[in-house]
Amino acid sequence: MHDATHRLLAALRMRQLELISTLADAGNMRAAGERLHMSTAAVSKGLREVEALFGMPVFHRLPRGVVTTAAGDLIVQRARVLLAEVAQLADELAARGVPADDAIRIGAPPFIAWTLVPRLLRDMATHGGLPPVRLVEGRLADMCQKLEAGDIDVLVTMNTPSELGGLRPDGFVIDQIGAEQWSVVCAPTHRLAASRAIPQDWRTLRDEAWILPPRPTNARMMVEQVLLQHGLAPIVPQIESTNAITNLQLAEQSLGLTLAARCVIEDRLERGTLVQIAVEDLPPPVPIAMVYRFSRAHRGSVSALCEAAQRLRSAAMPPVARPSSSTRKFSVRKSRP
Repeated sequence: MHDATHRLLAALRMRQLELISTLADAGNMRAAGERLHMSTAAVSKGLREVEALFGMPVFHRLPRGVVTTAAGDLIVQRARVLLAEVAQLADELAARGVPADDAIRIGAPPFIAWTLVPRLLRDMATHGGLPPVRLVEGRLADMCQKLEAGDIDVLVTMNTPSELGGLRPDGFVIDQIGAEQWSVVCAPTHRLAASRAIPQDWRTLRDEAWILPPRPTNARMMVEQVLLQHGLAPIVPQIESTNAITNLQLAEQSLGLTLAARCVIEDRLERGTLVQIAVEDLPPPVPIAMVYRFSRAHRGSVSALCEAAQRLRSAAMPPVARPSSSTRKFSVRKSRP
């Protein structure tokens, strides 16, 4: 590290970062002082100290207040990032302080966190109350590592090799709690929308512009697998994006076709911003599973989440398909310890 970095690390304090961030919001020293419970003179003195550390002015002093300099814009922006990181650290430490028997930490990929997880939590709230919850969204590889490390209690995700293939199975239970159908959709203005009720074959669809996530995500692998089954080469997407909602918004602009989980597109189909295309030989529904350590299966909050999943699954099944009371409601895989 160079000398300037050493000087900042040795002398710069978080309180000083808070001061310049607050001053940038307030626009004048008196208002900033009121927010920070400091005198105007103390704010002015603190600002001079910060500017001395950086070796440049952070604010222009004007008759009616202050505005950031060009360098000050960057300093304030970075200060806010650091303050946000400290706030997040405090929240995470506070979450760890919640008694383990009361809190539940749930990991999920974004599209499940947007759709299924809220329904599970609402059911828990209705049946016995909702414990403190920490919801962690992210890439499945990261979620599996957090589950193995004990940083999350339950992972709710797709049960496919591309999603759970990297999870070490020892000591984990995988409960199937449902299945999600994926569909091909496009904008109402797309040329295929007019004939959307006529089943399209994959040879025709392959030549269309596609909006897909990168390999090895599940949606991309499902498309490539069905193309392989039909003896067709993989698609080179017109647009490649990792975010499911972004892909839908791009499709709504008639920029191409995309493959998405039914739960994510339902509201857009109802509003008419997307239409579903009939396709010959769609990929089969993808199983959705909850994964947790066998040793935590009977922990209060984990057990309550499992019961909520059972109720939602039973409610979604037609009466003739529901298992009897003597039948386990989940398809369970328990690894041997």
